[in-house]
Amino acid sequence: MTYTTIKVTDDVKRKLMKIAGELKAEKGEDISLNEVLEFLITFYENNKQNKKTLNMAAFNNLITKMNKDSSEKIDDVVYG
Repeated sequence: MTYTTIKVTDDVKRKLMKIAGELKAEKGEDISLNEVLEFLITFYENNKQNKKTLNMAAFNNLITKMNKDSSEKIDDVVYG
């Protein structure tokens, strides 16, 4: 495995170290900054995949078909 150097601000480094400390407390073992970055990348990728895209055509149907059940219809479109 090869490594490279990246430049981060002192503030970003401090935040990465804080996350490393929290992960160390959970796992009970030392955590490298590389592992912190891997954790954050995985977290980002998982959250990106889990986001549901809104069906705008369904919103258009709601605009024309509003009635006493409208809030339930909106919830169905937004939350699935």
